[in-house]
Amino acid sequence: MTTQAISPAPEKLVCPDCGAVCLNVPLKPYEELRCGRCKRLIRKASGDHTLQAVWALSTTGLFLALLANIQPILTFDVEGNTQSPIILTGIIGLFAQGYSPVAVLVFFGAIAGPILYLISVWYVAASCTLRKTWPGVTKILRLAEHLSAWNLIPVYAVAILVAVVKLDMLGQVSWQSGSLWIIGMSLCSLALTQIFDEHLFHDRINRLL
Repeated sequence: MTTQAISPAPEKLVCPDCGAVCLNVPLKPYEELRCGRCKRLIRKASGDHTLQAVWALSTTGLFLALLANIQPILTFDVEGNTQSPIILTGIIGLFAQGYSPVAVLVFFGAIAGPILYLISVWYVAASCTLRKTWPGVTKILRLAEHLSAWNLIPVYAVAILVAVVKLDMLGQVSWQSGSLWIIGMSLCSLALTQIFDEHLFHDRINRLL
């Protein structure tokens, strides 16, 4: 007597627009899953090139993150007193002034969160692209999903622009190379959020396991 393995029930997805429930059925490359009620796009299957693009973007983002954190962002000159701060300088200043909760939030949102997000995405993308089952890849994929909401480097870049407008009223401000790396890192982060398909990576990891 032969026994057949019972396939797990398909995951249920909820449409964010109308709340209808649909089954997360396997999709072939470039197929789409749309809500049966309002026709909203729920998910889209991507090809193998998406894995390589995510890996390339996360690698680039990590190099830019390193440069953004060691190069000065701008030079601020007030009556001959010149300062060329890096990102960490502002965080240390917040700690020194007694704003510890704000300093921790800025540190995580501007440095730790984006870097951890890029590292986790890089790890998962490398594992799937190379077709290697690396240790803890499923847990790290979940970590990347949670960290995506804390990838605030684009918000930090906008905040720097607003701060420069205010500082320019007090003294002379000139941009430094660190600002270019922050802009590049922001663009990489925004591109990753657009092409990083969690369902695609879940499917690839399940095939590797």
